[in-house]
Amino acid sequence: MDTLKNYLASKFASVPYTPATEKAKADLLAKMTTRYQELLAAGKNENEALGTVINEFDSIEDLLVAATAPTTATKNNLTLTEVETFWRSTKRLALAVAGGILSIALGVGAMIALVPTAFSWLGVLLMLIGVIIGISLFITIGMAHVRVKVPLDKRGITTELQATARQRQQDYTSGFTIALVAGVALCIFALFPPILQAVWQVTNFDLLSGAAFIWILGSGVFAIIYGSVIYAGYTRIAQADTFYALADADDRALNDLKQRNPKMHLFLYQAYWPLIILAYFIISFVFGLWSVSWLIFPIAGVLFGVIRNYALLAPKN
Repeated sequence: MDTLKNYLASKFASVPYTPATEKAKADLLAKMTTRYQELLAAGKNENEALGTVINEFDSIEDLLVAATAPTTATKNNLTLTEVETFWRSTKRLALAVAGGILSIALGVGAMIALVPTAFSWLGVLLMLIGVIIGISLFITIGMAHVRVKVPLDKRGITTELQATARQRQQDYTSGFTIALVAGVALCIFALFPPILQAVWQVTNFDLLSGAAFIWILGSGVFAIIYGSVIYAGYTRIAQADTFYALADADDRALNDLKQRNPKMHLFLYQAYWPLIILAYFIISFVFGLWSVSWLIFPIAGVLFGVIRNYALLAPKN
């Protein structure tokens, strides 16, 4: 009815147009029209029915607030530009983490390969350079990624962004599959040099086979981590309604441990790995056990997780 339409038009004149407000206006018109028809059926004339309907629906401020609430809420949603920035940062993080691990592997492998030669000093130097580059990448790019994530914390993810993320994820699936398959294949192939050395017993090839194992294994780990981190970045937007800066399990564990057990956090994240590296040098240089000393790193990695999980379950200090 024109009178009701004009009445609502005047009420909504100061409200910004959005799909939500337009829908609220249409719903309200339908309710008012239904009520108007009921009053006419009850025996009231048109003027009485109009007056009653307008009086009953005169206070529509709450409806206007409800109608405009989605507009306010959308201000806290992530934008495509912000998500694109997050994905670019994730790609840099993937390259930094994977490249850092490969850098350390190349350095350690070079040291093992050069130990029996006159250039053993060069091997140690290359290992130190590889470790410095790797750790520098972890710290600098990791901190930069945190600076990108924190402003996005607890922001909403719209269905449009989820659809975009799913499309990006689908487009990257083939690349992720190639990286994963290549990485696993390289990790398996890394076993061949030590196995061949064990079978053929080639003179002066013991340490070189160990170096080749670390080099190839590092390349495989590079491919797996690089592909997985990028794929996880798309998944993080595609499968969530809200973005959390500490959505990653390791980030949550780190933050939780820092709150629950500061002393253990200090030991694990500032003293543990330097002590492991010191132990590696002692076992290698003092006792000369180069062929097995590298095993300290995977063992230390498992121990690190066990100690951290135990610390998370322990009472707060």
